[in-house]
Amino acid sequence: MENWVRIAASADLDRPRPLIPVTLAGKRLVLFRDETGALGLIGRNCPHRGADLCYGRLENNGLRCPFHGWHFDRTGQCVEQPAEPEGSKMHEQIRVPMIPVRETNGEIYAQIGAALAQTGSEEARP
Repeated sequence: MENWVRIAASADLDRPRPLIPVTLAGKRLVLFRDETGALGLIGRNCPHRGADLCYGRLENNGLRCPFHGWHFDRTGQCVEQPAEPEGSKMHEQIRVPMIPVRETNGEIYAQIGAALAQTGSEEARP
């Protein structure tokens, strides 16, 4: 597969907490499998306070930050901020980097071109 690199075996995620840290092209990422079986490879640090999402909770098809509970889906989009007032749309402006992943023949691959294209800085912290 052109521009794709193997980052893990599918079996690496066959455990009660299917989540592992990955470093790709110098980027700190977290690989996880959500409740539907889909894979996500997103930035490892929450843009709010930099908490390591490897310690987050897998829930509702994403990762919840262990510090203030911001919830990110497998595309890196923040889908919930618990401390915001009801009706707030601030979470729609927040995302962490996302790298496309594929699973083929028991191996998980990440698109290396996507990792190299990122500037290295995560989205601005609100």
